[in-house]
Amino acid sequence: MRRKDREITDIDEVIDILNHTDVIRLAMNNGDFPYIVPVNFCYEVKPNNQLIFYIHGAKVGTKVDLLRQNPLLSFELDTRHRLITDDEKACKYSFAYASIIGNGCATFIEEPAAKIAAFQMMMNKVAPSKSFTFSERDVKPVIVIKIEVQAYTAKKH
Repeated sequence: MRRKDREITDIDEVIDILNHTDVIRLAMNNGDFPYIVPVNFCYEVKPNNQLIFYIHGAKVGTKVDLLRQNPLLSFELDTRHRLITDDEKACKYSFAYASIIGNGCATFIEEPAAKIAAFQMMMNKVAPSKSFTFSERDVKPVIVIKIEVQAYTAKKH
């Protein structure tokens, strides 16, 4: 990372960014050009501080096709956007943000109980004060993708 003064290494600060972000952008290999798609997500942090993302969607489509061909992907998420202004100089304008960029490997979760657990995490992220129940029938028509993060950098300005 070029700007070490903006680097975030504390896992609690990383978690805070994840808790304030609604969308993760996934970049997958699609031949000559990458394919990028924004999706909602949830996450968990393993005891060794490894990040795991979960997303869901239709069982068919470009994203699923590309990840079946090559499960390696890159991701980006950002939050806390705010314009920084200056009364004197345009060159002193900047933008405040917090972001995480990295890469990982995707796997498809097929087992109904594991899909239900992922859906519980997703709903806990967006509606933490509510309780939901899912059946195997509810999760059968959708796919859940687990992304094991291999490396990431986080920064804020």
